[in-house]
Amino acid sequence: MKWRCYARYPGSIPEKTTAAWIVSRLPTIRESGKHEASYIGTGPEKVLDFGHNLDVSVSADHSSRIIRFSTFEVNLHTGELRQRGQKIKLQEQPFQVLAALLERPGEMVSREQLRSKLWAADTFVDFDHSLNAAIKRLRDALGESAESPIFIETLARRGYRFIAPIVQEAASQSGAYQREPRSSSVAPPSSTGVELADSRTTAGDRKLWKTVFPAAGLVSALVGIFVWLGRPLPPPRVLNTTQITHDGVPKQNGFLTDGSRLYIIETNGARTFLAQASVTGGDTSIIPTPFTNIAVTDISPDHSHLLAANFIGTETEAQFWSLPLAAGAPRRLTDVVGHSGVWSPDGSQLAFVKGSDIYMANADGTNARKLITVSGAAYWIRFSPDGRRLRFTLGLQGSSSSIGEIQADGTDFHAVLKGLNSLTSACCGVWSADGRYYLFVSNVSDRRSDIWALRESRGFFDRQPSAPFQLTTGPMSLGPIVPAPDARKLFAHGLLPRGELIRYESRSRQFTPFLSGISAGELDFSRDGKWVAYVSYPERTLWRSRIDGSEVLQLTYAPVVAFLPRWSPDGTQITYVDLQSGRPWKIFLISAQGGMPQELLAKKDNLSDPTWSPDGKRISFGRMPFHAGRSEKIVIEVLDLSSRQISTIPGSDNLYGPRWSPDGQHLAALSADSKKLLLYDFKTEKWTDWITEAGAIGFPTWSRDGRYMYYDNTSTEEAAFLRVKVGQTRPEFLIDLKDIRRYGGYGWAWSGLAPDDSVLLVRDVSSDEIYSLDLELP
Repeated sequence: MKWRCYARYPGSIPEKTTAAWIVSRLPTIRESGKHEASYIGTGPEKVLDFGHNLDVSVSADHSSRIIRFSTFEVNLHTGELRQRGQKIKLQEQPFQVLAALLERPGEMVSREQLRSKLWAADTFVDFDHSLNAAIKRLRDALGESAESPIFIETLARRGYRFIAPIVQEAASQSGAYQREPRSSSVAPPSSTGVELADSRTTAGDRKLWKTVFPAAGLVSALVGIFVWLGRPLPPPRVLNTTQITHDGVPKQNGFLTDGSRLYIIETNGARTFLAQASVTGGDTSIIPTPFTNIAVTDISPDHSHLLAANFIGTETEAQFWSLPLAAGAPRRLTDVVGHSGVWSPDGSQLAFVKGSDIYMANADGTNARKLITVSGAAYWIRFSPDGRRLRFTLGLQGSSSSIGEIQADGTDFHAVLKGLNSLTSACCGVWSADGRYYLFVSNVSDRRSDIWALRESRGFFDRQPSAPFQLTTGPMSLGPIVPAPDARKLFAHGLLPRGELIRYESRSRQFTPFLSGISAGELDFSRDGKWVAYVSYPERTLWRSRIDGSEVLQLTYAPVVAFLPRWSPDGTQITYVDLQSGRPWKIFLISAQGGMPQELLAKKDNLSDPTWSPDGKRISFGRMPFHAGRSEKIVIEVLDLSSRQISTIPGSDNLYGPRWSPDGQHLAALSADSKKLLLYDFKTEKWTDWITEAGAIGFPTWSRDGRYMYYDNTSTEEAAFLRVKVGQTRPEFLIDLKDIRRYGGYGWAWSGLAPDDSVLLVRDVSSDEIYSLDLELP
């Protein structure tokens, strides 16, 4: 009598194999000896004879592809879409569209390709309407809109592109082991393992199995343990989100908690101050400090002191102070200066950064010693819970960043997220309190950041590190983050960016909405004053419309990050800068009627601030090295559009932001530190200093008649909007901006002029609060 054991094995079986080979891959089958096994059949079912009256039938498994993005999981084999484990109802055609996009993430899938996938060639259907309806149902299922895409980008009249990071896995369906008798007379199977003999089994075979079977059982048990340890865990997830603060005051990056209170840095634009709030919510109160520009970077292990950094003036390095939370005066940590200071878990050491150097010192700042010099900017240092490692954010080219790690003695520098190309930027990571997870923030197309979790490996018997899991997805931008002491909660800075375009009415001396107060800035008007181009916030897409807001047309789409559009003098084209993270800044030309943008120059440097000559024949722009440390200087150049020849403006070293005067005789520009406004005369080919300010000069703009230059001064002492007349060196004060909360933050808030030279600003009406996230971390 023979028994047949059926099992699934995902993969091909060699023509000649051994029982040991099968046992190593199917651990529940006991090894019957070192006998050769050969096929006894054909077809998809692989039947092998091991001797000892046993046939093993191994069926090929069907692997199902699992693709994860954000909080969603897609099973391409079963056709299921789930969010946080819950199945989302989605019809077949929208699912097929999603599958086609996920097969080619980051690439355009044309409308014709989707048509051939969804409908046979001879099918009569209103294709455009049906595809648009399928896309609409898909967006509804994913919780996004075409105006603010998070996952699916629309490429006008061409197709679609999946823009969110994804993680792909191959999940095997577990096979069921069955026994099937070859005749009606069958002996009952053993309760342990697979019975390998019937009533006609020889005595020698029985003796063999008395010896082999216990050892095989032990091997099987060990294999079972390893299989259990290696089985995939469910993904971590956010169970609930609660808003903690409600004061509406802008908050700086970085806050702390002792488990009962939150310590937050808030700002009024010109200075920062320390505030506190309960972790359960409620009112926010100010903690008085003697510092005018404070940051807090750590809390002592006993929760009695904050590590504070006092930034003086425009210095990038700060003095470190120990700030008591109860009674007592702040105490300076010797004479060390730097940023991103953090104490070790046992409170005995201090790690901090100065320039590109990472230092370690005693807790009071004494005995500082350099651990390592990194390439680029290092910040946001954190000790591992055991104090043996340091992880930090490493600033890379452009605005991208990554996570680096070293041992506490400065050795073994390496990247933490190496090879994860879907995450173009990662920063601001922290360990969970129990050290099982590393949580970090990743930017999404320069407009939004989400929280991700990386499961850590903790020894030989622990599971291997997983690919990162995305915990949150927009529209709110979350991060930086602070873990709660109980490891079941996370606090995050939540920002829902929103601006309001406003114009200053000189008669009433009040600001009123302009273009219905849209969330946009960086406006530029056609020469006839009938059309306007602008950049929407926070998406940073380029639009154009009539001055009354009609005939709106979107000109760019994600992942383009549009900046400072400029109309050509004839009103047919618009230039803009693309500021995509990790890439050189590029200048593009696009028709005012839309279409495919054209790159102005194929350069590997950063190009910015394009400005047209009044005759429309030339474009001046700034050029600066993309790679840090290169010998090239910041200069201003001019491109002749007919000859394609490029020339450098003499004496423009370390100048940027060119602005061509309406009469074509002058070019204004800013010094590299933004404190000087200079004027170039094309006749004399010489620069002259025009205006010098104590603060930064922002967004200089010529008046329509070319008689004045308008600009804002973002001084920490006095924020104001001013203008200066050509030929004079004393500016005229126009508007006090100290009490205006401007979108874009200190030093980057746009200002400009309407066609009648009235002042335009963008007021910040964003939601900027601290949130609590309840976590499930398997």
